[in-house]
Amino acid sequence: MARCPGVRCASRRALADLVLREAEVRLSATLEGTVSCVQDRARLVRALYERLDRLQAAPVDRTA
Repeated sequence: MARCPGVRCASRRALADLVLREAEVRLSATLEGTVSCVQDRARLVRALYERLDRLQAAPVDRTA
C-alpha cells in the first residue's frame, strides 16, 4: 500500500483502523445459529462494504 502524506491520509488510515477494530469485535461474537444472528452478520457485512466504498472514493492528497 502506497503511503500518502497529509491530514487526509491520516484520517483515511484512522477510519480504516476504526472499521477493522469494530469488525473484529463484532465478528468475534458467538454465532447463535438463529435467523436474527444471520441477519446481524449480513448487516455487518453490508456496513463494512459501505465503509470500504467510502475509503476507496475518498480523494487522496498527493501534493505534500
